[in-house]
Amino acid sequence: MTPTNASTTPANPGRVEPMLTVQKAAEILGVRVWALRRAVKSGTIPAYTPFNSRKLVRLSEVEAAISAAKVGRANG
Repeated sequence: MTPTNASTTPANPGRVEPMLTVQKAAEILGVRVWALRRAVKSGTIPAYTPFNSRKLVRLSEVEAAISAAKVGRANG
């Protein structure tokens, strides 16, 4: 039996993270909607269009992109 790798094991197995509109994600995180839309358009933040043209994002991915940007500025 091989040991499980923590990076490949989901934090909450069986739980699916809900997708949010860009507007709702911006409201929750307290960031400007236009800034979040620009990041989605440039590909910095992944977006999904499952059934229509409305772009949806995962809050964890948005938070990770914001954290990465903050770390990059502090060290650069």
